[in-house]
Amino acid sequence: HVEDYLEDTERLYRVHEEAGGDFVFSAAPFLGLPWVEASLGCGVVADHGTGSTRSTPPAAFDGNVPRFSEDNPWVSKMLEFIPALARQSGGRYPVGVTLMRGVADLLSALYGSENFVLRMHDDPAEVRRVVEQLTEYWIEFGRCLQANLPEFHGGTGSFFYNLWSPGRLIWLQEDAVALLSPRMYEDFIYRADCRLARAFKTAVMHLHPARYIPSKLLVESELAAIELHIDHDGPRAAALEAHYRAILEKKPLYIWGDLTPEDLEFVLTRLPHRGLAVNVVADSVEAARAILKSVT
Repeated sequence: HVEDYLEDTERLYRVHEEAGGDFVFSAAPFLGLPWVEASLGCGVVADHGTGSTRSTPPAAFDGNVPRFSEDNPWVSKMLEFIPALARQSGGRYPVGVTLMRGVADLLSALYGSENFVLRMHDDPAEVRRVVEQLTEYWIEFGRCLQANLPEFHGGTGSFFYNLWSPGRLIWLQEDAVALLSPRMYEDFIYRADCRLARAFKTAVMHLHPARYIPSKLLVESELAAIELHIDHDGPRAAALEAHYRAILEKKPLYIWGDLTPEDLEFVLTRLPHRGLAVNVVADSVEAARAILKSVT
């Protein structure tokens, strides 16, 4: 029930405002649900052990992606959130796009996280056809979502990362690229990502610092910006410098995540500032204020 989530959005807004900083809080249809995967027929599991949700492959995926429809019950439920959140905001913060994952992520959801890689080897023609269908589906889903968003000072916001952009912003991500070799990403996914970037005026890509980070390829796409995580147990900022610089040469870079004081010092003193945004995860409002004080 949409109303059950409104107070939590209000709480998150209050915490964001108390913490300070330059980012613009954005409400969004509940980002804890894998909306696109669910609308494709995947199951949804609430994992109370980890406090997260995840999708499970359909019982019998036959290699055919359903047509997108606003009448899909998962799509219509997602759209219910938007007017309710706009009323709740009362003009104080934007309502933006929600989590939509990416083409590789959707392949992983439909086939299973191991099987989709094996399927690329066993039946590449089928996977390429499914990628084409998923790309079309993603574009229609994204355009439907954007068309229903109210403007906020001439722009829209984005879930979780609290970015505001003029016009209508869309957010891509490719977590499952971590399971692919560079050749597999280039052969099966890269052209789809480029097509998604072309389909929207302002598209931002989220990536994790996995063994393979396709930063050099993606800076040649029509993405408006790239967001590269720093994960708690992943490589530190200094180890990612080459990727940061490759992105900043051509596009804005958004660094988000578990930055240590050493990471933050490196990012703020060693990288060009033009086109750079940094958002540090903090455990509390007090911790966030202490981080801001340390760099101002």
